[in-house]
Amino acid sequence: MPRLTRFKTEASALARLTGPLVLAQLVYALMGLMDTIMSGHAGAEEQAVVALGVALWAPIFLALLGVSQALSPIVAHHFGAGDEAAIVADTREGLWLAGLSGIVPVLLMPLVPAALAAASIAPALAAKVNFFLWGIVCGLPASLLARTLGFYSASINHPKPLMVFGVIGLVVNFALNWVLIYGHLGFPALGGAGCGWATAIGMWMSLVLMVLYTARASVYRRVFLWHGWSLPHWARQKKLLKIGLPMGAASLVEVSAFAGVALLIGRFGAVPIAAHQVGLNFASLIFMLPLGLSNAIAIRVGQALGARDPAAARFIAWSGIALSLAIAAAMVPLILLARHAIVGLYSPDPAVQATAATLMLFAAIWQFADATQVCAVGALRGYKVTTMPMWVVMAAFWLIGLPLGAQLGYRGIAGSGAWGVFGFWTGLLVGLTLVAFGMLLALRSVARARLG
Repeated sequence: MPRLTRFKTEASALARLTGPLVLAQLVYALMGLMDTIMSGHAGAEEQAVVALGVALWAPIFLALLGVSQALSPIVAHHFGAGDEAAIVADTREGLWLAGLSGIVPVLLMPLVPAALAAASIAPALAAKVNFFLWGIVCGLPASLLARTLGFYSASINHPKPLMVFGVIGLVVNFALNWVLIYGHLGFPALGGAGCGWATAIGMWMSLVLMVLYTARASVYRRVFLWHGWSLPHWARQKKLLKIGLPMGAASLVEVSAFAGVALLIGRFGAVPIAAHQVGLNFASLIFMLPLGLSNAIAIRVGQALGARDPAAARFIAWSGIALSLAIAAAMVPLILLARHAIVGLYSPDPAVQATAATLMLFAAIWQFADATQVCAVGALRGYKVTTMPMWVVMAAFWLIGLPLGAQLGYRGIAGSGAWGVFGFWTGLLVGLTLVAFGMLLALRSVARARLG
C-alpha cells in the first residue's frame, strides 16, 4: 500500500477513536473553563480561589490518574492479542488501584494550610481555598474509578460512554455552580468554593452512570466485569504500578510546574493569579485536542503490538504525531486573532484581561511543542515505556524551566527588573520545548529497538 494511502487509512482509524476521546477531554476542560468564568463573575478574589485550588488539587489528581491510566496500554495489548480473560482480570485490578488511590488526597489535606501560608496567601483567601479543596477531595475517589472504567472501555474500541456521560456531567455541574456560587434556590452563596462542591457531586454521578452502563450494555458481555470479584492480586498490581508510577510521576511534575506557578506568583496579588488561571485554563482547553489524540495513539500502538506487528505500531506513532502538528497549526491563528475576545469571556476586570491577553501569546507559541510532546508520550505509553519520559519531563521542567522562570519572574535578566508572571511563562515555554525534543528522540529509539 502506498505510504500516503496508508497514512490516510491510519488517520481515519485514529480519528474514529480520537473523536469521542477528544470530546470527553474537552468536556473535562470545559468544566474548568466554566468554573473559572462563573467564579470570575463573582469577583477576582473568587476566581483566585479556584486558581489556587486547582494549583493544589490538579497535580495530585492527575498524578493518581496517570497511575490508573497504566490500565489503558495493558488492556489494549490484551485486546490486540484477543485475550478477553486478561482484559477482565487486569481491569478489576485497575479498579482496585484507583479506589485505593482515592484515599491519598484525603491524607494530604492537613498539609494545605501550611502550603498556603508558605506561599504568602492572605488568610481570608486561604480559608476559602481550603473549603474549596475539601469539596474536591470528597469527589476524587469517584472520579478515579469512573475514569478507570473509561480507560477500559476506550481500550476495547468503545470510547463513546466517556463522551456522553461527560456531557451530562457538564450540564449538571453548570446547574450546581449556579446554585452554589451565587446562592440561588435558598442555598448560601459560597463563591469560588462552591465550584469544588459542585464538581464533587458531578464526579459521583459520573461513576454511577459508568457502572450502570458497563453492567448492562451488550458490548461488554464478552469482557464483563461485575461478577467473580476477588481481593487485589499482587503480581497484577505490580505490573500496573511498574507502568503507572512513572506515568503518575511525569504527570505530577508537568502539571505541578504549570499549576504551581499560581502559588509562586502569589506575592504579586490576585490579578496576576487570576490572569494566570485564565491563560492556563484556555491553553488547557486547547490541549485537550492533542491529548485526546495521544490517548488514541497509545491504544492503537498497544493494539498493534499486542497483535505482534511492530512495524504497524511505528507507523501509527509517527502518523499520530503528524496529525498533532496539523492540529497545532490550526490553533495558533485562532489564539492570536481571538485572544482579547477570549479573555473577555473569563473576566470583566480590565487588569486581568490585559495580563491574560499577553499570556495568550505564550500559549500560541508553545502549541507545536505541546502537541508534539504529548503525542510522542502517548506512543511511548503504547509501547509500555514510561520511565524514560518521566526523567525527561523532570529534567526539562524542574532543572531548567522552573529555575529559569523564577530567575526571570523575581529578578529578570541583565538588569531588566522582575518580569513577574511573564518570566514564569517563559520558563514553561523553554521546558515544553525541551520535553518535545526529548520525547521524539526517545520514540525513535524505542520504535527501532522493537523492530529489531
